[in-house]
Amino acid sequence: MKRHSHAPPPHTHTHTHAHMHTCSNAHIPSLFSLPSALSLFFLYSTTQLDEVSAGIIHMLKAAAGFYSAELDTQASVEASLTAIVKHAPILIETCQHNQAVMRAMSGAMSLPSSSAHLSEVEEARSARVQRARQHGGKRGGREEEEENEEGERGQHPAVTKARAAAQLATYPSQSVFPHLLSDLRREVEAELRDMQEEMEKVEEEESKRAVAANAEKGGMPSARDYLLSMQKMGVEKTTVALPHLVRMSSQLDIDLLSLFSKELEGVLGVRGMGDVLSTSAALLRLVQTHCKEIRSMHESSSSSPPPPICSTSALSSFLSGKVAAGMEDDPLLMHALSTLASTHTCSASGWRVDLDEGWTYLELTCSHWLEMEERMGRAAREETSMDKLKALVSELDQSSLTNDDLRARLVSRMLALTNVAVGDVCVMCGERGIAVRFFPCRHSCACVECVMRELSSEEEKESLTSMGFVSLKGSDTKLACFECGRHVLNISTM
Repeated sequence: MKRHSHAPPPHTHTHTHAHMHTCSNAHIPSLFSLPSALSLFFLYSTTQLDEVSAGIIHMLKAAAGFYSAELDTQASVEASLTAIVKHAPILIETCQHNQAVMRAMSGAMSLPSSSAHLSEVEEARSARVQRARQHGGKRGGREEEEENEEGERGQHPAVTKARAAAQLATYPSQSVFPHLLSDLRREVEAELRDMQEEMEKVEEEESKRAVAANAEKGGMPSARDYLLSMQKMGVEKTTVALPHLVRMSSQLDIDLLSLFSKELEGVLGVRGMGDVLSTSAALLRLVQTHCKEIRSMHESSSSSPPPPICSTSALSSFLSGKVAAGMEDDPLLMHALSTLASTHTCSASGWRVDLDEGWTYLELTCSHWLEMEERMGRAAREETSMDKLKALVSELDQSSLTNDDLRARLVSRMLALTNVAVGDVCVMCGERGIAVRFFPCRHSCACVECVMRELSSEEEKESLTSMGFVSLKGSDTKLACFECGRHVLNISTM
């Protein structure tokens, strides 16, 4: 049958042609020139179409035949317009998803790479490391610095690109960048495969170990054994997965570890990332907690016991992945940290940057403490002036290092230089006889008058003079033994 059609107005044709270019990614590769409506129908009638493509085809058919003078063509246009109503919801939803992805992608595409951003990042990190080197053993807070670092991290290109990748995974029905996620995965295919294989190997080995342990006990595992086994497996899987995730972040210039678990699983097309992310957060939190404990020593009163980490033995053990006496850290996490600290670093990974910074601070602090102890120990052994001994005691007191034995040796050296016979004369005034004893150290080194000047309340003074005893537990009085410097809890007269 011969067909006659009126060409649409030029502006209509131009609009339709532009629309086809926009939709060329939606499984419509041959629509760059517009055939007649019946030719379109013939072209796609034998093709299996998804709803989006079917809806677009109906729109194109309606547009192509809308100005036709052919009755059958107009009937086909009416059918297409009616069909569009059915497909409109999915088309609108896809369009909304496209807009969400394009907004995210437009921000990401305008950013420099992390390598181009590296000079600024490294400059900021170098400044912070220099501050850590200068204040490694000194007390002081850094709330403002932490706020600045959060701002820097939030503006990092790799984080913005990670959000864009998350949008791609969140809206899989978008049609603007249909192959971008698969392209990303292809770029890190080998790294992704190695990570999955190593995680599976850890799971298999832990399962075999659990089965063997249960066989030895002759029954099912207890709830405690099961939870410990799962925790161990989770930490070990994280230990093998994190270096791969950091390297993939470097390859893609995307901060993968800044994503939520579902987003990361969607971007990489893998499962089991929830435990990895939660354990990685616990690892970083452990390092940052000890950094904060050391930095915030100045906020603690003299009566508060110092954190266990504030000694060279405890900090050295922590850095080597071992649990020191008095520490309550998880041995599994400590071992994982000592392993991960020496693995690949990456400026695109905020987690890795933060871990490096915290770990560097702890290493510098430990080195500073060791140097202090060596220098002060030498002064306590050798002939040293009173002024220098006083300066060393003051330096030790102002630092975040706790070493009661070293302080006692320095104080003892100072007392020896005064030529005061401890046991006969008060070490404070050097005039009156010793009349009180401090507890729990049990040192007798002061007269009543000197001690009375240190008591903050009249009730305490009255108790000491009338009853010969006073307790400083919970008191506002903060008194250290005049001989060893240990915190005094009780005082009694002799």
